Amino acid sequence: MAQAVKTSRKQRPRVERAAARERIVEATIELVRERSYAELTVGEIMDRAGLERTIFYRHFENVGELLLGAGREAINQLYAAQVALAATRADHGPEAVRQALEVPVQIYRRHGPLLRAVSEAVAADQLVAVDQEMLRRRFDELVAGALRAGAAESGRELSDFEETARALNNLNESYLLDTFGREPRVSVETATNTLAEIWSSVIDPGGPR
Repeated sequence: MAQAVKTSRKQRPRVERAAARERIVEATIELVRERSYAELTVGEIMDRAGLERTIFYRHFENVGELLLGAGREAINQLYAAQVALAATRADHGPEAVRQALEVPVQIYRRHGPLLRAVSEAVAADQLVAVDQEMLRRRFDELVAGALRAGAAESGRELSDFEETARALNNLNESYLLDTFGREPRVSVETATNTLAEIWSSVIDPGGPR
């Protein structure tokens, strides 16, 4: 009888390590469109991936680490977009600012649910938060440097370059997570134009709109 039970039980097929990791990541990306970070469980992720639960811990310590790994490409893309945005000066004109901002908007449009889940993981998992905080500081330093360079060219000073940079970056993140973290609330064009108007008013308050 025991042998009969053993042979009748469904066995999930063995898969290569790299293929298993990819299936886990893909399953997670699917689930974050339906669930918040707090609702994600290892069991549900592995059921969606079609793999045994124990395989999860061969690749990740927890769901937060998984999300950070899955979102790494999008986060790296955002950093590259931030470099381009920080290089934009007031004398480049408002269209240059708009074009620079369209890149992160497009990234959030493609990866919004995953980036939302990463942000939720940051609030719940200190290990993830340390990594994200370092990245935020890099973003802030880039923009603060750009604001200083712009001020040196234009002669216009801000009360605190670091705080202005932090406020602008927090604005971008909060607004884009709210707009694209689940179903998109507005178009890419609307989101881009909205942010461009705000950034331009700080970078070049006297310029044309």
